[in-house]
Amino acid sequence: MIIWICTDMEGLAGIDRWEQCYDPDDDSPAYLYGREQLTAEVNAAVAGCFDAGATEVRVLDGHGRNRNRGFVEDRLDPRVTRVFVESYPPTRWEGLNAEVTGLAMIGQHAMAGTLNGFIDHTQQPKEICRYLINGQEAGEMSQMAVYAAFYGVPLLYVSGDEALCEEARRLFPQALSTPTKRGTGWLSCDLYPPERVRENIRRDIAAAIRRTDRPAPVKLEPPIEIAVEWAWSEPADRMAKVEGVRRLHARTVSWTIYDPRDVFTWPNAHWSPPKGDHP
Repeated sequence: MIIWICTDMEGLAGIDRWEQCYDPDDDSPAYLYGREQLTAEVNAAVAGCFDAGATEVRVLDGHGRNRNRGFVEDRLDPRVTRVFVESYPPTRWEGLNAEVTGLAMIGQHAMAGTLNGFIDHTQQPKEICRYLINGQEAGEMSQMAVYAAFYGVPLLYVSGDEALCEEARRLFPQALSTPTKRGTGWLSCDLYPPERVRENIRRDIAAAIRRTDRPAPVKLEPPIEIAVEWAWSEPADRMAKVEGVRRLHARTVSWTIYDPRDVFTWPNAHWSPPKGDHP
């Protein structure tokens, strides 16, 4: 039984400052502290997976600022199988395929525009107002669930702040979740005791894996419409120049994908939305 985990940092227990996730200095005390929190929380999740009978746990460092160097290597559970980007463009995640039993997400944040979501965003903080899949607002959790469903892999579990857990209950009601803190604004939150949170993560992810009534993957049938509203018009200006991209509004563009895995691929000079009925 293989579990595939995507990590982020904004939704981690112990994280209550921007610099802990995004300080540009790799050696700053705040960022090093954030990496320690990331590693400890991943270790708790990995332990829970093996408690529940997993034979392999594949972990993606999904926080872009980390550049795949977010984990404190000498503290990371040695049973982890590290994965990253298999190819680009289009984006394909290494090790997320039909042999995987379930998807989990650790330290996740709520989608852009979520009230009292701590550093809520979708892909690019402060730049994207809304990301929509077939007209429904979606965050990174939904994107990953759509990608995994291509292989028949369901979203089993997530951890993050209360706003993220509420998003999961609304969009993926059969998935289990663990709250790590309560957001009180975009850059403010009330932390829950990190050690207790990690105990809960270990317990809850194991429970999600052990369930006999695991959720079904949420498969979307092509064509799939993607739309993005930016905070200002300049990014939309640039993206609208790519073949296959439609301009809906000064700040909004859309395009069609025929392969659900393309949900993470953005139109650019190296990749255009496919035409016709096939990717």
